[in-house]
Amino acid sequence: MSNAIPAYKLNRLVPQWLLLAALAISLPLCAAAPTKAPEKEKWWQHAVIYEIYIRSFQDSNGDGIGDLNGISQRLDYLKGLGIDAIWITPFYPSPNADFGYDVSDYTNVSKDYGTLADWDNLVREANKRGIRILVDFVLNHSSDQHPWFQESRKSKDNPKRDWYVWRNGNADGTPPNNWRSIFGGSTWTLDPATNQWYYHIFLAQQPDLNWRNPEVRKAMFDVARFWLKRGAAGFRLDATATMFEDETYPNDPNIDGGPPVHLKSYNSSLPEVNSTLKELHSLLASFPDDRVILAESVTADLKNLAAAYGKNHDEIQLPMNFLIGDMNKLDASAFKKQFDAANLTLGAGNTPVFFFSSHDHTRQWTGFGDGEHNDQIAKLTAALNLAQPGTTLMYYGEEIGMGDMKAQELAAAAISSKRPRADDRDRVRSPMQWEPTATAGFSTATPWLPVQAITAKYNVLEQQRDPQSIYHWYLALNKLRKADAAFNRGEYRAIDTGDKDVFAFARVATTGEGAIVVLNCSAQAKELHLNGLPAKTQFGDVILASPTLAKMESPKLSLEPYGVVINRISIK
Repeated sequence: MSNAIPAYKLNRLVPQWLLLAALAISLPLCAAAPTKAPEKEKWWQHAVIYEIYIRSFQDSNGDGIGDLNGISQRLDYLKGLGIDAIWITPFYPSPNADFGYDVSDYTNVSKDYGTLADWDNLVREANKRGIRILVDFVLNHSSDQHPWFQESRKSKDNPKRDWYVWRNGNADGTPPNNWRSIFGGSTWTLDPATNQWYYHIFLAQQPDLNWRNPEVRKAMFDVARFWLKRGAAGFRLDATATMFEDETYPNDPNIDGGPPVHLKSYNSSLPEVNSTLKELHSLLASFPDDRVILAESVTADLKNLAAAYGKNHDEIQLPMNFLIGDMNKLDASAFKKQFDAANLTLGAGNTPVFFFSSHDHTRQWTGFGDGEHNDQIAKLTAALNLAQPGTTLMYYGEEIGMGDMKAQELAAAAISSKRPRADDRDRVRSPMQWEPTATAGFSTATPWLPVQAITAKYNVLEQQRDPQSIYHWYLALNKLRKADAAFNRGEYRAIDTGDKDVFAFARVATTGEGAIVVLNCSAQAKELHLNGLPAKTQFGDVILASPTLAKMESPKLSLEPYGVVINRISIK
């Protein structure tokens, strides 16, 4: 495939850095004024939520591990980036079998990450900057080191025995049934002391809580109250779909086929999940300031995703759309199918939630990149995500083009007290790249995971200096979301590009003023004629474009490989 860029008949070309700089400086003044939000609208309906993997964001005390005070030190950076809220991965005390997702104390802070006083300080400082904080609440399971489970396993008649799921095995000594864990192997582990098996859909060190026990429900809702009283703006709920199992525990007749192990009919999205989340929703509603639930709601289809909101919008306000989040191929047709569906058929009043990268997902710079145009593709996927209605999630470092750690770098990462076990997901959890130094400005000590070699090029310090950088592209997109009426609350309109490699959509405010977003998801130049816009559509100035800028005079458009154009339109 040739790397040569063909000539284009483009008019009014402007250097990209000049437009980005002008936009970043003047957008709040020159953009169309946002329409006044109806009283019922909540802050989270248009938010950018930034996920922080706490162990890797910023170390404040020189032990090589990120912490709460480190986040406090970087709040001005987050404010400047245009972040509305941060979701912090678990910072509870934990044996770290799953780095915090195995909780041994739900109402405290791990010594690795600080103290409750540090949490209180973080909340105060974040509030000063208009940033809210979501606590990662692990509902499905605790650690096997949690005092609740330690009591539960002591005897069959222990008062906390029924706080977890215990069953007798089969007469031949095999587990109660043939179900499989998400992490491989059986979902059952034998406890020799009582000769019964306990259930865990994740690791054996993560026994599932028995949510059918009223005492468990009360204890976990008390945990929620604890953090809400200490200033949490809400929760990101972990593994909500698997909180309940079929009480008959039937064998799976097709264990090697059918849906993935976490989406089986006997362990996923049972009706009891809905009633429990409705109760939690009601609890949050009893607190002021529009507390919110963001949730890991893995579903098989859009119908089940829509159900996660609740029939009366009374369950999860923000269920994450894994139908998009699990995408790993730059495919315009697939994007059109999923984004059109999420925006047009999810259901009135349901706020869509979009993301690509996370602590469990390949970073989008790597996942969608072709090895040659990764930076340009990163700008394309950023525009795709941030130009949507609803709520968008960003993963730390995404805004500077952080990619996955290379296999050889991860293989060389030492196992130590700082990193007690290897996890292939660590490739997306390397230290935040603040500056081009040996420890990337993350710590004064050796980090718990190695700093990536690409830090020399991809770091905050250098990217802030370069007006053409991925960072400045993200900054401009976030400013659009806040200051432009079309991107702040404008409706989504589907556009037909006539080309399977190009995805386009429009955002239109109630005034008829809006913008069209066109994304070339291929390595070939494209000549397009867009369909779906009203005949009297008027085309205005380019708002953003990369790598070149061409003002659209009509529905006809030329796009460079992996090109992005966001152009002003008016529909009267």
